[in-house]
Amino acid sequence: MKTAILSVAYNRVDSLKRLLTSLERAHYPETTTLIISIDKSDTKEVEAYCDHYHWSHGELRVAKHNSNMGLRAHMLSLGKYFDEFEALIILEDDITVSSSFYYYAKQCIDKYYGEPHIAGISLYAFPANYQTYLPFSPAKSEYDVYFMNCAQSWGEVWMKPQWQRFKLWHDQHAEHFSLEHLPSCLNQWPDSSWLKYHTRYCIEKDQYFVYPYYSHSTNNADPGTHNRQPDTLFQAPLQATLQTKYRLPGFEETDIKYDGFFQPKYLGKSLEIPEEDLCVDMFSDKPSCLYKHYLLTNKRLPFKVVRSFAMQLKPIEMNIIEQRKGNSIWLYDTTQPQVKPHSTDRYAAFTYFYQKAFYKIRTMVGPCRMLSLYGKMVFNKIESLMRK
Repeated sequence: MKTAILSVAYNRVDSLKRLLTSLERAHYPETTTLIISIDKSDTKEVEAYCDHYHWSHGELRVAKHNSNMGLRAHMLSLGKYFDEFEALIILEDDITVSSSFYYYAKQCIDKYYGEPHIAGISLYAFPANYQTYLPFSPAKSEYDVYFMNCAQSWGEVWMKPQWQRFKLWHDQHAEHFSLEHLPSCLNQWPDSSWLKYHTRYCIEKDQYFVYPYYSHSTNNADPGTHNRQPDTLFQAPLQATLQTKYRLPGFEETDIKYDGFFQPKYLGKSLEIPEEDLCVDMFSDKPSCLYKHYLLTNKRLPFKVVRSFAMQLKPIEMNIIEQRKGNSIWLYDTTQPQVKPHSTDRYAAFTYFYQKAFYKIRTMVGPCRMLSLYGKMVFNKIESLMRK
């Protein structure tokens, strides 16, 4: 499949330099076209740098826009390159890639090109759920990837037939939206975000992105259009060593699939319940309009408890798969009202998700630290009085 790397730039020349440095260091089994698409800004630094940039792995093209398009329009305009290429590796300027990213991307393209269930390919592996800010760790399988109803912008691959399906949908749903069945953050993102539309498409049309277990890109979270302050929360550990072969399943060959809320879609088998009758909400963030006959959640709700599980193993669904009995996750029959279950430890979820954070806070502001700070305050106060 004829593939191009497409770098999306605006006004951050240092960010672009960092991305291009990581691209230069990566390994390529073939000559590769690099396109740098620059949206119009109030600076010429990015254009000037690209005018003198040398790409050592193949052809370089620099596209300069004469007027400011804005992020959403700029991103959507990149689809014009499908007139020449079958696949595009899309990298915004605040991304860093691993040395193996191209091998991973090309093998995924060859495997999933035209696959009706697949909307795109992610280079990025989520270390945290961006909707809840909780740690996220997908269940492992014998393969190198899993599937999720969640689009990606921190390093992704678009494939021509899949992109054309999305673009047709987008042109019919381009208006502002606020929909109860979607993650609340999508409704809150500005309309300048193209990702909110791609993710909504994945959720509503049951389309999946392919996700790696080990990340081939990371977001440096430089200040920009949608990010005012630098933030490392979503920086993913990059795969450090070169990998040239990947184990990629067909869509039906692996059960490991997640919905647009980062919730597993394969626990019906463990619960002996048809998947279509089960709603999984173990981060307690799904709206009630999505509840089904059976609901698996760590919320205390007024329904009949069919079974209950502990919150000990990680990832969280392993408590269900391993049948770890407890009183922190409940399987409800929502058709039968009942008194809310009693939780033996109402802080179980906090310690499960934030154990390391609690440890660090305790270390930072523990008794010794507090005494040290108090001593410095007293010393500074005495010193200031003596100067008077």
